Amino acid sequence: MTQRETAMAALLAVLQAGLPGHSVLRATGTPEPIPNGQALILLHDGSCEAAEPLLSPLRYEIIWNAPITLDAETAAIREGTVEALAALLVADPGLGGAVDWAEIGMPEAEVMSSPSLEGHGQQPPVFSISIPIRLHYVADSPAG
Repeated sequence: MTQRETAMAALLAVLQAGLPGHSVLRATGTPEPIPNGQALILLHDGSCEAAEPLLSPLRYEIIWNAPITLDAETAAIREGTVEALAALLVADPGLGGAVDWAEIGMPEAEVMSSPSLEGHGQQPPVFSISIPIRLHYVADSPAG
């Protein structure tokens, strides 16, 4: 398993353990229903923001963007879940030792209607927010 996958698995585990009652999943591209009275939190695979070489021995300091999409039935559920998520990362920025540092970026909120969710009995609007998470770690290769 790559250091990147170790970091992503640790982030998912922290979110699942720290946000009980909410549906926390790795994003698969398949539409998921929003649980009643809770939030649907999808962790996306993301992309590399930076891979800086460290010399002797050659290793790479990686910054990996792991965006989270959070959908909820109400703005209050959405905002409460964002606050809880931020508190989790402040309490354990190393994700149990899997990364050097995990940080939350500025969330971007929107109210939207999702036709794929309507098929699951969900009614618009859906209160959605995109939250960038940056994972800082060192790996043996720039592939992470």
